[in-house]
Amino acid sequence: MFAPLRLLFFLLIIQTVVYVLVSLYSRMVRKSKLKRHWKQKNLTVDRDTYVQRGLKKYDGSIRRKLILLVYIIPLGAIALLIYASNYM
Repeated sequence: MFAPLRLLFFLLIIQTVVYVLVSLYSRMVRKSKLKRHWKQKNLTVDRDTYVQRGLKKYDGSIRRKLILLVYIIPLGAIALLIYASNYM
């Protein structure tokens, strides 16, 4: 009984670490793209203001929400394997 719970606990810890790393990496890539876009277009808006506005838009985007699949896909695969091995 405790072995599957312990496995699930460690899996959630690993998934959380992966989620944080992927989220930080994605945000860093988006920030560098915004800086590069600002430099190429020679915009009159302050660079920091432009980047902050772009990151605020990014925070509400679907792309950021897709990172949550880090949790859903492995847990769904495990649930599918358990179902398949027990009921098929």
